[in-house]
Amino acid sequence: MRSTTRCAAALALGAMLAATAQAELTVRPASRDAARQWLESSLPSFFPPGAGQDGMAGPYAYRFYPSVGNAFAFSEGRFMVASQSHTAGQIVDLTAALCQANAALCENTTVLPPGTGTGAASDCFNPVLLQQGTTYRWDWQSADAAVQFSTEGRINGPASFAGQTGLIETERTVLVSKSGTTSFNARVLEYDKLETTPQGPVLLRYGSTARMDAPIAGMRTTMVLNPANRVRDFALALNESYTLNEVRQTTIEFPGLPAQTSTTRETQIITYRGQESVTVPAGTYMACKFEWTNGTRVSAGWTAKGTGLPLVITGDDGAGNPVTLYIKSSSHINGHPI
Repeated sequence: MRSTTRCAAALALGAMLAATAQAELTVRPASRDAARQWLESSLPSFFPPGAGQDGMAGPYAYRFYPSVGNAFAFSEGRFMVASQSHTAGQIVDLTAALCQANAALCENTTVLPPGTGTGAASDCFNPVLLQQGTTYRWDWQSADAAVQFSTEGRINGPASFAGQTGLIETERTVLVSKSGTTSFNARVLEYDKLETTPQGPVLLRYGSTARMDAPIAGMRTTMVLNPANRVRDFALALNESYTLNEVRQTTIEFPGLPAQTSTTRETQIITYRGQESVTVPAGTYMACKFEWTNGTRVSAGWTAKGTGLPLVITGDDGAGNPVTLYIKSSSHINGHPI
């Protein structure tokens, strides 16, 4: 194991080690939290314990220490450092130096460049998330933390909806806030059926009901999909697409007013782009990337391999402004932290 002094020197000369980023790495930090704890205890003058501020910037999940002007970050399985005094503010890849300084912090692995994973989309489907009794909570935030999005769900027993029986009922609360002010708060019930195919799992989606508390308290919306949507995201091969032609019959009810029903049609193209390493505030994961094209609007999402965690979502904030949401470490499945 290298000494703390040797590691400090490596940080100070980080620009000279940047060339290591050009080679394929055989190690990567196994735990972002373990690396943070070791850095703060071993190098407190560089990374003062308890003085860091967490955030996201593009693909980087970082911790910045304003009192000393230093920051470390993780992205795609690599460890980065930026220092106003030692790296002239440049982001330097110090994965090799970190793993040499303390091999216990790292694991042997193959780090794939973005988009090169060729596994099927079914790798990222987790059947537990549709099993009766499962509970979960997903917490996301934007890079600047101005937008917060949380959903807490439970899978209920077989249910009926729109004349269909034996459906999976997902009961969720949804809370969205912007700059500390709640902009949306609702209780949602969604109805699906799981179909197994040789290509992978397919969800038949029949519709949903939602009762809103904000921005319009008491409003109730029932959406019936006829025919049911065949959601084939997790049955796709690399770069395969399918078109979802959705017909929605929506009934909106306001307290004391007649119900209003309308029918809308929407076409969306879903494409599976393969697997890549993704770093979010909760850690680094191998994930399946999906793209959704609706007219000229293109959004994307990354779902963790094996666990089905919705890691990153890109879209807009409802007002047409682009926003990217990253899952937080407060999220859990059946009470187990992610």
